[in-house]
Amino acid sequence: MSKHVISIDCGGTNLRVAMMDEELNILAVDRVPSVHNDGEKLADRMAELIDKIQKETNVPIDAIGMSICGIVSHNIVGRCGNLGLENGYDFKGYFAKRYPGIPVRIANDGNCSAYVESRFGSNRGLSDSAFVTISSGIGLGIVHSGEMIDTPMEGGRLMLEYKGRVYESEYLLSGNGIVRLCEMEGMPVSKAKDFFDAIKARNVQALHIYDIWLRLLGTWFANLQLLFNLEAYAVSGGTWRAHDVYLEDLTKVANSAIACWHLHPIVLHSAKFEEDVGLAGAASLALHELEK
Repeated sequence: MSKHVISIDCGGTNLRVAMMDEELNILAVDRVPSVHNDGEKLADRMAELIDKIQKETNVPIDAIGMSICGIVSHNIVGRCGNLGLENGYDFKGYFAKRYPGIPVRIANDGNCSAYVESRFGSNRGLSDSAFVTISSGIGLGIVHSGEMIDTPMEGGRLMLEYKGRVYESEYLLSGNGIVRLCEMEGMPVSKAKDFFDAIKARNVQALHIYDIWLRLLGTWFANLQLLFNLEAYAVSGGTWRAHDVYLEDLTKVANSAIACWHLHPIVLHSAKFEEDVGLAGAASLALHELEK
């Protein structure tokens, strides 16, 4: 009998809820603005959409999966800054009361994305892999021996040193970070695309900043590889749209940093899931719960 799961993709701007089957086909989906600063009201909004979609599809709910933009550890949702939830909220407890007997799995959005790319996406068939998104921030999820590592924090929080100061890595390396890095190096740009256009035009100042960005981001990937020896990274995000400019250089820089250790080479390739990665990732978590 086919399984049907509720998938919740809760971002800082939009909340999407879908009924999906075990092949990740969307049977019904609805989207509303996310609720901020009130966990209970946000959970109520989720439940309204779940009930609406279940009525529309007229199929039973076998499990619930949720991808959320914040700290999650063992189904416990902590601080979600983009949702105004400084102390988190007990979404699992809420769903347990509202939908008794239905298994629930919650994870950080980067972890969800890593799992779905490992199970259904560009990292399918690999034992050890990762998902990285480089956009306004940096997100990270890791799969080890086919299982999602339930890391609570986002990859963009890893620390780096630049000009004698310590920064969170996404502060300088993400799309928004590139804008900051350029300003700090005396070449203001309005967006990351302007920076990559300057690279393609072989602007001397831009190339200098490019070398700094490559070294820092290459070291970030190298440190991950030293810890997890991953077979491949599925990458997405706004900055990845310009990967034709930097992919070859970044791969060389990152691999040169780990050359003496004889690990898997660092392989960066495009993630399969884009706009629906949150829904697909949450559905994958729910399906995994049913397999236990």
